Parts: sequence; structure tokens; C-alpha cells
Amino acid sequence: ATSVAVAEAPPPEAVRGCGSRGDSSRPQRLPSPPGVRIGPLVIWSSVRSRVEPTGEMPWRFFVKAPIVLPARTRAVLAVAPEGAGLVELVGAGGKWVRSVRFEACAESVRAFPGAYRGTIGRYTGFPFAFRLARRGCVPLEVWVEGRDAPFRRLVPFGRRSCP
Repeated sequence: ATSVAVAEAPPPEAVRGCGSRGDSSRPQRLPSPPGVRIGPLVIWSSVRSRVEPTGEMPWRFFVKAPIVLPARTRAVLAVAPEGAGLVELVGAGGKWVRSVRFEACAESVRAFPGAYRGTIGRYTGFPFAFRLARRGCVPLEVWVEGRDAPFRRLVPFGRRSCP
């Protein structure tokens, strides 16, 4: 991922706070095999292989791909301007949007009851999904609080990699 100078971060159309995380049976780890990293944000590797057809137009494909952030990180994941019309991000209540702000938990936050005993730890994982007009490489940006420019990356939806 590279840093590119642009005017300002897009306003988030949805906010995913610590309480919207997804706890499993142990503290969140980075995905294995590795996911797609854009700055500090990691998209689960399922974007490369689990893109499924929807049978709908114009959003012909869908993929569930959790988002993982280091503890205490605040970042906006956004569709880059040249990616408009190619991908949308799941927002609140099933609404589809072009930008989502993620607010990772502090390391000391306790896991949800029934998940596991202990604290969140180094990473926060968020259940997440994308819908696509087509499989292929799509430009996404991650704006991190305190930075003047986003991290940008072509994300390989339904592909192993992008040029």
C-alpha cells in the first residue's frame, strides 16, 4: 500500500464501533493465509476466493470478508473515486455505502459473554461484507486518524492478486 496526497477523507456513511465487533472462541488474530493489508487495516483473505454470484444486477457478486484492525485504531475504509460503481460496503441495517469508519477496541475491553474469558487483546475483528459489479481489482482507501493522506490499494476480489 502506498500513501497518496488528496484533499480530505470522505465522511463516513456508517460507523462500526467496538460494540459491533465479532468475538469468536479466542482473541482476534490476523488471518492465515494473510489477507489484504491497506495500511493498518486487514481484509480477510476470503475476498480472493469466496466471491459468490448474487443473480442480481448491477451488483452481481457478494463476499463476506471480516475486517481486522490493531487495538485503538480509528480508520475509514472507503471506495476510491475511480472505484465508484464497482464495489459497495455493508453499512448499518444492511444499507450499502461507500465509506465506513471502524473504531477498534482498546486491548483491555472484555470479550462478549459466552465468547471466551479474557480481553480483546491486540486486534479487533469486525464481521463485514462487500458487493461487486464484477470480480477483479478494485481501488480502496483507508484513512487513518491523524494522517493527511490515505493508504490506497487495488483489492483482488475473486483473484489471487492485482498488477
